[in-house]
Amino acid sequence: MNQSSVTTWLMLLTAGLLLPACAMFRVTAVNSAHSLIQTDLNRPHATVYFIRPTTEHPMGYADNVLDVEIDAEDLMALAKGEYTLVRLKPRDVTVTLRNRTQVRGRWEVTAMERSRRFSFEAGKVYFVLADMFDGEFRGVHFTPRSISLFEAKRAAQYLEPAGQARQHPIQNL
Repeated sequence: MNQSSVTTWLMLLTAGLLLPACAMFRVTAVNSAHSLIQTDLNRPHATVYFIRPTTEHPMGYADNVLDVEIDAEDLMALAKGEYTLVRLKPRDVTVTLRNRTQVRGRWEVTAMERSRRFSFEAGKVYFVLADMFDGEFRGVHFTPRSISLFEAKRAAQYLEPAGQARQHPIQNL
């Protein structure tokens, strides 16, 4: 074998080893300093799962992390194909999902956001789905939508749990 063949094989082997490592890297991150996160689990709290399904095909900018805010305060960056849970102080809140997306068929990138009101009660479990809408030339946006346990189990079936959801996966509820 000549030197160029050996180099080619080494590069292919290295790429083959690095690609699975990239897939294992997760980017969902919860802002543990958020004012509504209940850190003392002996106090009243609602358990809230945030779910972001995968897509059938790449969506460009819309595949980047989705910013989740509660009452205009950053709660988390939620990665595509993951779900996580947070324990929140019970109350009425506004959940906002923000993302950047390509619009008008060109490389124009714009910010999108959608909000919904939720009422989280102590001792209950909630599931908030990042419901994606592909508006083609109008861009991709996500709307927070409350779903049932049955729907959450179906939605999370092929997703990766992140953060506290690793210890408390939806499938075990």
